[in-house]
Amino acid sequence: MTRPAHPSLANEETALASMQELIGADGQVKREFLVLPYGNPFFGRDGRGPWIMRDKAHAERVLNFTRQTLGGVDMMVDYDHASELAAPEGKGRALAAGWVKGLDIRDDGIWASVDWTPQAEAELASRQYRYISPYFRVDKTSREVTRLVNAGLTNTPNLDLPALAHVRAGAPEGVVPTMTMIALAPLVAALALASSAGETEVLAAIGKLKAERDGSEAALNAARTVLGLAADAGSEAVLAAVQAAKAAKPDPAQFVPKAGYDQLQARLARLEEDRILASVNAAVEGGKLPPAMKEWAIELGKKDEASLNSYLAAAVPFPAGAAITGEPKPVKGKLTDEEKAICSMTGVSEADYLKIRDEEGA
Repeated sequence: MTRPAHPSLANEETALASMQELIGADGQVKREFLVLPYGNPFFGRDGRGPWIMRDKAHAERVLNFTRQTLGGVDMMVDYDHASELAAPEGKGRALAAGWVKGLDIRDDGIWASVDWTPQAEAELASRQYRYISPYFRVDKTSREVTRLVNAGLTNTPNLDLPALAHVRAGAPEGVVPTMTMIALAPLVAALALASSAGETEVLAAIGKLKAERDGSEAALNAARTVLGLAADAGSEAVLAAVQAAKAAKPDPAQFVPKAGYDQLQARLARLEEDRILASVNAAVEGGKLPPAMKEWAIELGKKDEASLNSYLAAAVPFPAGAAITGEPKPVKGKLTDEEKAICSMTGVSEADYLKIRDEEGA
């Protein structure tokens, strides 16, 4: 399909004449119909486009994305796209004309199977409504259709097929808005994005807001816990509790000024050091600790005073001024461990070694 020039009344009539209605040749209301055709590209009767749906592989991607977005919910067929254009602005209700029970790919595009409501079926049978119009998203850059949103009964179709894009009244000449731009315009404004922002930018902005909200909620929960508030306490209650805690004077039985606390800690450290030094000096004077080990004992006490006290309690005092020189004198009639090892290595009996040693030492 080639892009039409700015349509004249005659061109519109010619396009309408080639369209299929929702009433079959047998006079029965159709329950299956083409909802979105292939086209590379195709355009609306009002000049909007280009829109692209290349082939069956492209249609499969459109259906996959559509099903993911619906999440198991039936796609709605409304009246004149009220669910997308009027109801969100408070201009009426969006009544269902039917529910799409299946979408499948055929040789000419995507087809829908619909269960009509009794009212819609009667309106179609009486030709109060005649055409179907899809509401879809397109990629702003590639112009490719990305997914179906829903469809609507209409008498002002915008495609030269039974799957028709809604004609936007008053579209300015030379301006080609897309269905994406129409649907996203309120979100783009609310999110303070550039007017050219597309679906990707809108979703990213929404994701950022959600992350910020989740972070704020986590902080609020933590504040509720610290302040002892209920889990459902609102931000106003949290703020009031914070202000009350800030204004209240601290309980002197539970809190002390930081400067006073620091002074007390320093004083305790000095007292502890003095106590350790006194204990080490007493051990040196009492013969429990050689003077050469004094610094070691002080450092041990600073790190673990209990270990120092245990060591000093177990130490055996020696006479003041005594000196330890040479090897300890062997005990007569008894071999040392070293002497026993020598006997084992040389093959000399312990009795012979002991006899010779004691005779030489006599």
